[in-house]
Parts: sequence; C-alpha cells; structure tokens
Amino acid sequence: MKQKVVGLLLAITFGLLLFHLHIPIPFMLGGIIAAAFLKFFVWRYMLWSVSWRNMGLVVAGYGIGRDFTQDTLMRLLEQLIGVFGASFVAIGISLIVAWVTYKYTFANLLSCVMGMLPGGLNQMMLMADEDERVDANVVIMQQTIRLLGVVVTVPFLVIHLLGATATARDLLTNTGANNGLSWMLMLPVAAIGAYLAKRIKMPTSALIGPILAIAVFSVVSGMELQKAPPVLMNLAQMNVGLYMGCMLDKERLYRTRFLLPYAVIGTLLIIGGSIVMAELLSRYYGIPLVTAFLAMAPGGVAEMCLAGMSMGADVSLILTYQIVRMLLMNLTVPFFLNQYFDETYKG
Repeated sequence: MKQKVVGLLLAITFGLLLFHLHIPIPFMLGGIIAAAFLKFFVWRYMLWSVSWRNMGLVVAGYGIGRDFTQDTLMRLLEQLIGVFGASFVAIGISLIVAWVTYKYTFANLLSCVMGMLPGGLNQMMLMADEDERVDANVVIMQQTIRLLGVVVTVPFLVIHLLGATATARDLLTNTGANNGLSWMLMLPVAAIGAYLAKRIKMPTSALIGPILAIAVFSVVSGMELQKAPPVLMNLAQMNVGLYMGCMLDKERLYRTRFLLPYAVIGTLLIIGGSIVMAELLSRYYGIPLVTAFLAMAPGGVAEMCLAGMSMGADVSLILTYQIVRMLLMNLTVPFFLNQYFDETYKG
C-alpha cells in the first residue's frame, strides 16, 4: 500500500508540473516518470495493480469512444484506402527495422519482428512468454522503448515541429458547455463493454471493449454524450502511466543494451515514416496535419487519443486510424507469424 500512496503522490507532483508546462497527456507522463524513478532508485520490485490500470482504461475508453459519432463512421467509409494504407505502411517500416536488427545483432528474427511491430505491446509480450523460440527480453525491451519513445516524443514533436498547442483545461471541472447524456449513466455501459470484450478474448479488452461499446451506443442512438470530469480523466491517465512505468526493468534493459541503438533508431524511423504518411493523408483528405500525425503515430490507441484531446485535435479521426491498425495487428499478425515461423523454426 505504501508503494501505491507514494507512487500516486509522486505522479500527481510530476503531472501538475507537466500540466503547468502545457505538456500533452501530463498525468500519464507523470505516472510513467514517477513509477520509473521509484522502481530504478527506491523499490526494485515495485508493481502497479492491473485492476487499477483497467479501471483507468475503462474511463479512458469512455472518453475516447464518446467522440465516435455517425459523422465519424461516414468519414471512415470515405477514407478506407487511407486507413488501411496507413496501417500497412507502419507495419512495413517495422518489419524492415526488425530485419536490420536481426542481421546485425544476436537476436533472432522472430524476436525482432515481435519486438518492433507497432501497437501490440500486450499481445506480443503474451506471445513471447508462450513461445520458447522467442527471447522475451528482446521483445519486452524493444516494445517498451518503442511505446515509451513514441508516448514521450510525439507530443513534443507535435508542438515544436507541427506548431500545435496544448489546449487550456481545468484540473477539476469541464470548461464550457457539457451537454448530453450523463457520463455517470454511460460508465457502466463502458464497464460492460470491457467485460464482454474480455469474455471473447479481445486484445486489450479493458480499453477496446469500452471504446466499442460507447462508440456503438453513440452511433446507434445519435445522442450526444457528456465529457467525463477532468479529475477522473487525470486519475485514469495516472493509473495507466504508473502501470507502464512499472513495466520498465533496469536489469532487463541492461542485458539487452546492445539492442538499444537499434530500438531507438527503429522507433525514430517509424515516427519519421508516420510524419511522411501524415503529410500525404493531410493533402489527400484535407485532414489537419496534427490530427493526421497522431492518427499515424505508433503509440497506442489510448495514448494518442488522449494526446489529441489535450491538443484539441479530432479525436474521432485519431481513434478511427489507431483502432483499425490495432485490430489489424492483433487479429492478423499472430496468424501470419505462426504461418511463417512454423514449428520447424529454431530461432
């Protein structure tokens, strides 16, 4: 309990500092920084509750899903080529980086592929644990560096390279009009979505289930839904960030230190490819460049959508691109990996 109290207090401190510096997703980044600091320098075996993280994801899922409307669905149908094209480009760059890493390091190809694929941290880690041919240290290190690298660098790039600004938000209450069906009535719907998604073994069920449940309700009913209070969203961000920070392992990072340059350079190449693809999407579909970049960035559905919220970007469009790529990754990649790396593959 002591770890949780200290972790929350430190995450709040870092989050408030980043908030006043107008950094996007300040409380998620604050949670990551707080957990990493405590795990590296105070408690070697610090853990964060999965149930707390899941509650945070349910809240985040509601906040993201409420932006998916009938208009969003029409735009998705109009931009199918762009949505799938963007997903295949991101996967293609990742496979190239994985092959280069395999050629010039000790890691086998299967481990490198699973380590560099975007948007599949939980899925790849689970597969790595179950497959004796895979070096789990390689997968966890590469996926962690990729995810944290994107989550930390993308908001700065969006602000300093693309000229975006973090929108002013109140810490405790929503500013401006907040009409629509009460968020208190809809959070149970989001929780039911998480439960059903878990029952059918959907990837990242605690996030994707609420997003889909709220999005379907929004599209079918055509009703406007209230925003969740900022204090609730900030607590959700902190729990997700603290869990991510606790996933870092100093010894594991040290053991795979020779792969670190490849993971960092690979992440930067994926981000660079995302910028190029975002420029093409912006020109072809007329999407604002900041929205297009966050839609392309390989940092995960929750992270990029929350960053979009904090910068006033089109969250529904970011959600559309991110969730299609995530589903494409999690539903098809395991099948193709098993087909290419069959039981005769020795690693």
